[in-house]
Amino acid sequence: MTNDAPTQAAYDLLVDRICPCVIIVHSQGGNFGFNAALRAHDKIKALVALEPSGAPDPGKVDVAQLKTVPHLFVFGDHLQDFPSWQNFIKASQRYHAALTDAGVKPDWIDLPTLGIKGNSHMMMMDRNSDQIAEVVAKWLEQLRAD
Repeated sequence: MTNDAPTQAAYDLLVDRICPCVIIVHSQGGNFGFNAALRAHDKIKALVALEPSGAPDPGKVDVAQLKTVPHLFVFGDHLQDFPSWQNFIKASQRYHAALTDAGVKPDWIDLPTLGIKGNSHMMMMDRNSDQIAEVVAKWLEQLRAD
């Protein structure tokens, strides 16, 4: 038994009450944010997923409805050290590929490729968290400019 259903209902209610908005999720919150966007794509301006630990199965959802919802996936380093994260990353890669195939604008940022290294999974609490916030802010600014 999980609390996924009431948690998703709470996400959906929050989106209904406060949006239009940008959703920023982390870890387990990723799947809830992705599903909230699928349910209310007309209210979500963008979705930022920081190391999401899940993503919807593209074979079971209509990602084409998300054409107006740009997505950003952000991953740091050291995830290769944890076998469970290999499955989480693969789920995000499948979802990212399905979004791309459907004409959605998904971006994928690998922080070490940008020279941002040494992060834990709690990247917003790491010493270089300002650098990561700047990467996300620049992505959001670029959306406004487009």
